[in-house]
Amino acid sequence: MKKEKILIVVAHPDDETLGCGGLILKSKKNNNKISLLILGEGVSARYKKGEEDSKISLKARRIREKELFKCMSYLKIKNIEIHRNHCTKFDKYPLSNFINIIENKIKNFKPTIIITHNPYDTNLDHKIVYEAVNVSCRPSSSSKIKKILTFEVPCSTHLSLKNGFKPNYFIDITKEINQKIIASKIYKNELRSFPFPRSIQGIKTLSKFRGMQSGFKFAEAYFVERELIT
Repeated sequence: MKKEKILIVVAHPDDETLGCGGLILKSKKNNNKISLLILGEGVSARYKKGEEDSKISLKARRIREKELFKCMSYLKIKNIEIHRNHCTKFDKYPLSNFINIIENKIKNFKPTIIITHNPYDTNLDHKIVYEAVNVSCRPSSSSKIKKILTFEVPCSTHLSLKNGFKPNYFIDITKEINQKIIASKIYKNELRSFPFPRSIQGIKTLSKFRGMQSGFKFAEAYFVERELIT
């Protein structure tokens, strides 16, 4: 991927780094333009019902956004759009809300590639973001989108009883894995101890496994939802 305009659409801050951090690092080297669209705040689900907007929740959300901007500074992404819909409650909003946001972003940024969640995650928000992207990327003669990729997120994808994510697109991140780990560490409250999938060792283990599937030392895996060739 060289000289592409890549739009990454995720549910929460940290999904972009865990899901496609290696791709981001590799893309910046190849002079691709990247825009990040985040649809939710990613923290309020940890608080009791009715406390989503409490002082302690808002404080945690500010910390997460601070980590996000620190991480994006490290990854050298400046084009960032954030929406603060409540975490794990995307089903409480009309799907059209998310579709409108994504369609407006597509209209303004004019991406050639879109990268987002896969539809098999245990995380409800991830599934809804996938559905919203699916609708927003309806084929048309005026669309510049020529490829749509979906990624996996450690924990959210792999703890499903029916893991339907079957990658068919692999990116060599052998040179980027250490930087991806550094970026992931910025989200301090999102990482846990191994053998939890969203741990430093878990991230490396998944990258090694995807590498074994593709012949690389470390790799990120994706599924090609659509690719148009002219």
